[in-house]
Amino acid sequence: GFKYMFVSNSDNLGATMDLKILSYFASTGAPFMMEVAVRTDADKKGGHLAKDKITGGLLLRESAQCPEEDEKAFQDTTKYGFFNTNNLWVDLVALKAQFKKNDGALPLPVMKNSKTVDPRDKNSTKVLQLETAMGAAIECFEGATALVIPRSRFAPVKTTNDLFALRSDAYTLTKDF
Repeated sequence: GFKYMFVSNSDNLGATMDLKILSYFASTGAPFMMEVAVRTDADKKGGHLAKDKITGGLLLRESAQCPEEDEKAFQDTTKYGFFNTNNLWVDLVALKAQFKKNDGALPLPVMKNSKTVDPRDKNSTKVLQLETAMGAAIECFEGATALVIPRSRFAPVKTTNDLFALRSDAYTLTKDF
C-alpha cells in the first residue's frame, strides 16, 4: 500500500514530487507537512502560517478569515514571515485516523468570500462563495510541521502572462525536472 501523499494546486507548475523532500518528511515522523516560502510584499494578501495561541500547533490564516480591523497586522510580513505554497505532504495512516475521529471528514474552517458573478464587472450580481483551504488541515494534525522551500517550488500560473513567462527563456528545464 501507500504510506504518503503529496498534494499541490494544479496551477503550481513548480510543485513536483521531490524524493529528497519525501525522505525528509518520512524521517520527521510528522503526520502532515506544509511547504512554505518566505513572504514578500507581493504575498501579503495570501494565507500565512501562524501558531495557535492555545495549543501551540500550526494553523493557516487566510485573508478571508481576517477581520477588517486586523488587516494591517495580517499583511505584516515581519510578523508572519511564511506563506502557504499549497504543497502538502500527508501521512495516510494519520489521515485515516483523522477521518475515523471526525466521521469521515476533516473539521476545516469555512471561509466566506463576497464576490460578483462576473469578477470583471463590480456591478454584476453579488454572490457569497463558501470555501475551505486544504492547507488548513495542518491544524487537524498534532505534530504537523512546515518546511521552508525555495520559491522555485512555487510557480503558480494564474494568467496567460504567467504562462508566457514560464514558457520563455527566463526558465531552464533541467534533467531532474
